[in-house]
Amino acid sequence: MSRTVHVVGAGLAGLAAALRLSRGGRRVVVHEASP
Repeated sequence: MSRTVHVVGAGLAGLAAALRLSRGGRRVVVHEASP
């Protein structure tokens, strides 16, 4: 069962965390306030 992780903020650290989690098999949703 894959868990979904929500990353708030798509700055450098947020995107790096999302990439690492995704490579680890997690489903990642990134939320960013600016378009």
